[in-house]
Amino acid sequence: MLDNDDTIVALATPIGSSAISVIRISGENSISIVENIFVSIKPGKKLEKQSTHTIHLGSLVEENNNLLDQVLISIFKSPFSYTGENMIEISCHGSYYIQQKILQLLIRKGIRLARPGEFTFRAFINQKVDLSQAEAIADLIVSENKICHEISLQQIKGSLSQTIKDLRKKLLDFASLLELELDFSEENVIFAKRSELFSFLQELKEILKDLIESFSLGNAIKKGIYVIIIGEPNVGKSTFFNQVIQEDRSIISHIEGTTRDCVEGEIILNGILFHFLDTAGIRETEDPIETMGVEKTMERIEEAQVILYIFDSYNQKKQKIISDIKEIHTKYPLKNIFVIANKSDISPIHDFENFKSEIPYFFEISAKNYNEVKRVLNALSSLFLDKLKKKKIVVTQYRHYEALKLSLRELSLAHHAFNKGLSVDLISIYIKESLRYLGEITGEITSEDILKNIFSKFCIGK
Repeated sequence: MLDNDDTIVALATPIGSSAISVIRISGENSISIVENIFVSIKPGKKLEKQSTHTIHLGSLVEENNNLLDQVLISIFKSPFSYTGENMIEISCHGSYYIQQKILQLLIRKGIRLARPGEFTFRAFINQKVDLSQAEAIADLIVSENKICHEISLQQIKGSLSQTIKDLRKKLLDFASLLELELDFSEENVIFAKRSELFSFLQELKEILKDLIESFSLGNAIKKGIYVIIIGEPNVGKSTFFNQVIQEDRSIISHIEGTTRDCVEGEIILNGILFHFLDTAGIRETEDPIETMGVEKTMERIEEAQVILYIFDSYNQKKQKIISDIKEIHTKYPLKNIFVIANKSDISPIHDFENFKSEIPYFFEISAKNYNEVKRVLNALSSLFLDKLKKKKIVVTQYRHYEALKLSLRELSLAHHAFNKGLSVDLISIYIKESLRYLGEITGEITSEDILKNIFSKFCIGK
């Protein structure tokens, strides 16, 4: 893809029959090539003489003047196109036969098939987007809910890019001062107060930390938030799960140990995808199959962002419940924990008032009542929506996360070196490394291998 002098073509809509299909062409010769196979409904009309961003009705014809299809031709002239090159989009009828005949005709005319992500790659090469924006375009295409859609759009507009560019500019200014000091080292000239530079580094570290911390939230929302339902047998976990997904997927029985494997279901709450996992009741048992179910429950807790602990308000074992919840808090301090006292229709809770005040998310419900279950779901979605509102920028790409961590590491080393009064040339090396990692996010500094890895994940027509 590094050789982008030739003209490329790809189907931009899914393969198969549909009302219409769109075939996308990009390259310096795209308009002139299509000109040779297009006959406008207005005699003598030439595509190359038309303005950019205009649409023209006519027919595509083969070499022997056989009619292929009546089409609309959209013209996008350089540099005012997605790729920054001359572009043509052919809107034809959506027959698979027509799609293939047009593609074959274009190939015979000297256009080659595009590789995955090559259109967006050319947009990157021609500085229409930076690397983080290109990745956001890929995320937008596969976004499955409102929040992922909004985050992708925000990053396409350049929210993350601009933050990274601002950070790099500040670091470059900082590095320039250090380079000046190195140039005048024999004269012992100092161009900036050490206290100010020290504070400046601390400020940049906090910005990087905030971006890094946002990844756990952004990655969870991108992939869907996992909510694991745990508790002792027969406390109503499966009843709650079935109410959540509005489907009788988990077997409900008074017999203990009915659920022996994780049962999964998905719902979208206020634009966020949630994966709910109904699990085996946590208890000591001699049944080997049930034991395996309990072990699997403990494994799945590790990957969940929310632990939903249900207990039976009718058969209260207060000390056992308190002990369980404290143990969960101790073992998983970073996870969100919801505590649900179920079966309130049978017996309301009387002696948990003090306990309730210590737990941020405590609910007393009947899982048989969907409106009461919905209170829990609303609180769950509000928790993550509130977290999103507090974050101006949310990092969703693991590549960005890793680069930010490495940049912070180098910045921390520079900060430590300043604190210890080490040499300016050593500090300068750390700053340059920090700059390099930040540059990899936007593509200002990157390797061919990284580019190939990113764009190979795109669909052919993008």
